[in-house]
Amino acid sequence: MKYFSVGQRWVARYGIFGAFFGEVIEISGEGRYGVVVITDECGNEMDEYTGSASEFQSSGEWQLADHSLPRR
Repeated sequence: MKYFSVGQRWVARYGIFGAFFGEVIEISGEGRYGVVVITDECGNEMDEYTGSASEFQSSGEWQLADHSLPRR
């Protein structure tokens, strides 16, 4: 899967730093590009990724999250 969809959620786990969550809030290019808001475990907005779905997914750090994760 090399496409984003609005509302899609991602998770990255970093040992001592804990988990970070990403939620796709905007797409373009039929989902090939998007904006992902990144939050920490407490829901604090930490960063924002803007770019290709392919690059985001190929980093290996982010995995699709299940639907039980909290929404921002």
